[in-house]
Amino acid sequence: MRTALALAAAALAAVACVPAASEPPDQRADPSPIIPSMPRQKIALMSSLPLVYGAGVDMAGVIAGKADPHPLHAALAAAHDLAVPDALDAAALKDMRLVILVQPRALDPGELVALDDYVRAGGRLLLFADPQLDWPHELGLADSRGPLRTSLISPLLRHWGLELQNTGIESVRLGKSRVLLVHPGQFGVLQGKSGDGSCRLAFDASVARCAIGRGRAVMVADADLLDPEILANRADSGSANQQFIHRLLLELMQEESG
Repeated sequence: MRTALALAAAALAAVACVPAASEPPDQRADPSPIIPSMPRQKIALMSSLPLVYGAGVDMAGVIAGKADPHPLHAALAAAHDLAVPDALDAAALKDMRLVILVQPRALDPGELVALDDYVRAGGRLLLFADPQLDWPHELGLADSRGPLRTSLISPLLRHWGLELQNTGIESVRLGKSRVLLVHPGQFGVLQGKSGDGSCRLAFDASVARCAIGRGRAVMVADADLLDPEILANRADSGSANQQFIHRLLLELMQEESG
């Protein structure tokens, strides 16, 4: 009950953040597929972005065979038991090995509680939260088909003792790698707050790794690294971004060692 009340109250909160530092290994060589080769598992994917059918594709386009799923959705659907729930409640999260949120819509207090309970019970979460989303480029800010342009996941982050801030950075590459982030944010650890997640910041605070109860969450302060145009550009950052996503998924999907 205390957790539910804390998250419900936090749903009215806003967003903010601070940095730390680290550097990923050079990822230019030996590009990997966007998801690791793993035994078939149950995975839930939620996003305000058009990952399922592609940007600008309506139901008529789907019926006409014009769907263009995002590479992440296509790869997960082919290799795993993928669910794309409309709501994140206990039933939707039951037995999921991994939950992936990519710039999700605003979650209501009940969904925040269910997600918190899922992770604490041993679940794994991969979250891409962007303070200034740039794609899909063909859908304007006023287009009702467009995604959430600013992350509203702050209530959950604050409950875990984190904050997210829009730094105003145009773009950045992670260390010596070619991994490209566009308008990324930064995470910071809230001091003197009630959040009880044990979190470590990496890659100049663009990534937070948290141990929460018996579960784990990896959070990235950017969703533009999943832009299909970037992923398809192998001459620039496509391979590096795909491999970066691959490594995050492997980190969360593999069995604990020792």
